[in-house]
Amino acid sequence: MLDRKSTNFLFIAPTPFYANRGCHMRIRGEAEALRDKGYEVIILTYKEGGDVPGLKIIRSQISVGGFKNGVAATWKNIPAGIFLFWIVLHETYYHRPDVLYGHLFEGAAIGIAVKYLVVILSLFRYKPILVLDTQGGLSEEMKSYKMINTPILLKIIRWLEIFILFFPDFVFTSSIQCAKTLKKISQKTNPVCLPDGISIFNKNISLQYVNKFKGSNGKEKSLSKISYSFSTQETALIKKWIKFNNPILLYTGSYSLAKGFPEFVKRAMPELLKKENFCFLFGGGDSRNITYLNDLIKNNPDRIISLSDLNSKNLLYFSLLGDIAIDCKPSTTTESSGKILNYMAAGLPVVCFNQENNHLFLGNNGLYADNFSEFSQLVLKLANDTALRTRLARANLERSWGKFTWDLQVEKMLSILNSSK
Repeated sequence: MLDRKSTNFLFIAPTPFYANRGCHMRIRGEAEALRDKGYEVIILTYKEGGDVPGLKIIRSQISVGGFKNGVAATWKNIPAGIFLFWIVLHETYYHRPDVLYGHLFEGAAIGIAVKYLVVILSLFRYKPILVLDTQGGLSEEMKSYKMINTPILLKIIRWLEIFILFFPDFVFTSSIQCAKTLKKISQKTNPVCLPDGISIFNKNISLQYVNKFKGSNGKEKSLSKISYSFSTQETALIKKWIKFNNPILLYTGSYSLAKGFPEFVKRAMPELLKKENFCFLFGGGDSRNITYLNDLIKNNPDRIISLSDLNSKNLLYFSLLGDIAIDCKPSTTTESSGKILNYMAAGLPVVCFNQENNHLFLGNNGLYADNFSEFSQLVLKLANDTALRTRLARANLERSWGKFTWDLQVEKMLSILNSSK
């Protein structure tokens, strides 16, 4: 068994941790849950990034720069990863962690090199467990972020994936689709789907706490908690929406192409704007980067609010302002959508695409579309049916807190890791 008093986890996080986005929330969620169970966790990451109270973070000493808002896939990860490698090697050689926990393929690649170096240097007396924890395939991620544009480069990256997958003792993925994809890439791999947990990083928040905001005046109480995040005009506008009981559509997260948000804005919002009392609350990206959204805001200033700086500590209260939540990540992606769990934890009905991992989270309580035309119609269906919204919201609230906390997910992780002992 992994002893809680002596087991050390060395998280290799090849990203500018911490920023408020999906991958970072997964790293934080796992690390905090392990820490709370008595395990020692050290996170090794790039020089850039923000600190998290209560977590031990060690950073590489050289900055590459240009990691705006914790941007995901970029070629700058290569030099940044090289600098991170030396920190991982130092910490592993001198402190001998029990588990080298590589987040993303880049983290696993660093872990492979470090593990076999220290095994040789220790004359085979020290052999840590090596884990790959990934949200998607390396080639798929690079394609979705437009980093690969030639067949030859794609083939090279896929060979690299196969090579990396040969070495870890365990492979965890955040989605069912990703697990299936990795199995196809490498038959040697036996990936286990370890779904995301609710990323509300406050121990005092529970199902009972959220229920206090679901009754009368719940939105007003939520707005008062984060009113400092909005301008005076935006706060007044949200109060107006609440007063007239306008249905509010909510989206949180990156506005990138990989998340499907620009396509939603272009292909679904025009239809939804035809419903005159329908309002939109977005958070997590800069609307100025999407020309079409910027134009819609200018033409509908009383119906759309886009908040670029959405801190994870405000995520619950921001979500509680909504009536309908959307996840527009394409059905072709192998990545999970942790934002769905956060919507559910705030007691919101969810419209998303017909994707296997979305079904894992939502079960029979999700509204699933196959294209953006269906997506718009399902949103409108919820907007016009208060009873349906209430029923799905309650089911999602109870399901999320009952099945998808980080504590439960980490218990599953530990059970699998202990099978190696």
